[in-house]
Amino acid sequence: MNKNKKILVGIVVSLIMLVAIGLLLINSNNPTGAVVYELKEVSLAINTFPNSALVHIAQEKGYFTEQGLKVNYHAFATGKLALDALIGGGADIATTADVPITLAALADQKISVVATIEYSNDNVKVVARKDSGINKPSDLSGKKIATTKGGGPMFYTDKFIEKYKIKDAKIVYLTPADMVTSLIKGDIDAFIVFEPSPSIAINQLGNDKVTVFSDSDIYGETWNIVVMQENKDSDTITKFIKALVKAERYYKGNPEDSIKIVSDYSGVDIETTKEMLQKQTIGVVLNNVLTDYLQQEADWAIKQGLSTGVNIPNFDKFINTEYLNEINPKVVKI
Repeated sequence: MNKNKKILVGIVVSLIMLVAIGLLLINSNNPTGAVVYELKEVSLAINTFPNSALVHIAQEKGYFTEQGLKVNYHAFATGKLALDALIGGGADIATTADVPITLAALADQKISVVATIEYSNDNVKVVARKDSGINKPSDLSGKKIATTKGGGPMFYTDKFIEKYKIKDAKIVYLTPADMVTSLIKGDIDAFIVFEPSPSIAINQLGNDKVTVFSDSDIYGETWNIVVMQENKDSDTITKFIKALVKAERYYKGNPEDSIKIVSDYSGVDIETTKEMLQKQTIGVVLNNVLTDYLQQEADWAIKQGLSTGVNIPNFDKFINTEYLNEINPKVVKI
């Protein structure tokens, strides 16, 4: 081999080695060991509470990375605020409950639900101070009650008041964290919101100081993955959902480690996280549980004057089954 050929071979070998080293460096942070050449950045507006369990597991186990995605969390106190961020152009994907979806649909916001990842009919609770004279639901009459605005707890609050014929309650709107603080200080008599705030308040005040009501027949909250209809990046949406499907398999096969992951990501203690997840149905689906609630909530919102519209929308326009039908058609029942 002449000198020029030796030099050329040396250059080629060197380039191959540099590429190999580069790939090793790229994948050194990938716990799955999958080869990733370039990650697509995705902005996610998320309420990090345990409802988002599958998102947390997919992030921690590297399932998004396997799909070539780099998911950047933008945390919000409620799903309503996360959805607002999506609609406002501040995120590519959002996690939210069904009531914010209903209100957005009534306002003809061009959103699209692509998957439901959690359901529970025991997630929203009423926590009241006993020293405010509250021992049964009707004792809430005339009391100051906090809830969230524009979300599932607001729907639950109205239905709870209607069911027990509660009179002259003063409703105020706070974030879940502020509800706990306000109840402890005695600035409010009760609050109605989703977990883990009820458990946090009970632990801090003590079981003997609070009265808790939990009516599972009033409302069952779904937790959903939402994008804008104008989002034409179907490849990214498909990959995002595929990562969640793999996270579901991990969750079912590794419950203890999953609880720890969700606790770490949500900031909710292990025991409360475990209790919450035991009461939740975790899985990637699209079914009539969601559509039934959207119909009920639309009727409620119109009657309460929360919408300028007077007709219940066709929710088929706001649900896209295309992605999940491609990935796992057995779980699509709409």
